[in-house]
Amino acid sequence: MSLTEIKITRPWLADFSDPIRIFTVIVVAEMMVLIYSLSFLKFHFDYLNQLALLSLLAQLIAISVVLLLTALREFFNHFPVLIGLTLVMLLTLVLAATYTLLLAWIDQALMFELIEKNWLTTFKITLATGVTLLALMRYFYVQDQWSHQVEAVAKAQMNALQARIKPHFLYNSLNSIASLIAVDPVAAEKAVLNLSGLFRKAFSKQDKNMTSLGKELEWIDEYLAIEQLRLMDRLSYQITVDENLLDKQIPLLSIQPLVENAVIHGIQHLTDGGEIKIVIAESKEGFQVQVTNPYKADEITSGSQTGIENIRQRLALAFGDKAVMHIDAGDEFVATWQVKS
Repeated sequence: MSLTEIKITRPWLADFSDPIRIFTVIVVAEMMVLIYSLSFLKFHFDYLNQLALLSLLAQLIAISVVLLLTALREFFNHFPVLIGLTLVMLLTLVLAATYTLLLAWIDQALMFELIEKNWLTTFKITLATGVTLLALMRYFYVQDQWSHQVEAVAKAQMNALQARIKPHFLYNSLNSIASLIAVDPVAAEKAVLNLSGLFRKAFSKQDKNMTSLGKELEWIDEYLAIEQLRLMDRLSYQITVDENLLDKQIPLLSIQPLVENAVIHGIQHLTDGGEIKIVIAESKEGFQVQVTNPYKADEITSGSQTGIENIRQRLALAFGDKAVMHIDAGDEFVATWQVKS
């Protein structure tokens, strides 16, 4: 049996349709005009007219090149880099020369005489256009490669963190079921059925790191159903959520571990139990998730912070500086994280 080598390559031609990149192209084109205009700088009204004409020409070329590279990007990327780059440069040079000659002809026809030495000017502008385009293509290509690398590292980190949090959650669920077997076999059987649904979700689509708030709340309901079989009326909970937030995308298992901590390090250590309050609400800056539970301060150990730190890291990977998280262990244990718009 022969082995076939599969080579995965990224497009060599960057996407010029991004608004920031279009703006960059326009600004760079104008900067090139200002630099070129220094060669005929003079304190005369004609200089401003020539500068305005060159600016018009530069923007026509810049916008046309952006449209060309955007429309034909897939076509160019089918070719090897050297051939594709040659085609891009040829089309760009022809386009720049055509625009310059056309504008020079109009200038002569209208007898403005703003463009001198038509062929020399055409050569200079065409050459400047080619060099500028090469520089921009290289810059955008390096930018894309850096972005892909950062994305790959972030995804690997997210997968590693996700792999750690799932077993942690499932082990605690199994421990809860184990404590039910001798006391209430029927309840243990129900808990096993609930856990099977959680296993199915945990190990299906393992490459999926994001989920909706609505799906996350389903995890929480199934987990709390298991814990209520064990703790019975000692555990109660209340969920308040803005319905228009249910489709918001968040890291998978970024709320459930907070609820898990509330049960294991809070409710189960209280003789009379208590209530877990889960509030998910919109704010002026974005949306906020808050989990509150009663607790005994002497029962909170450093080990209970593992899941919280995991969530903090995954929120940072998913949302960057827009996500903030803090813990308030006062009269109640309050875990809050917020994502700014």
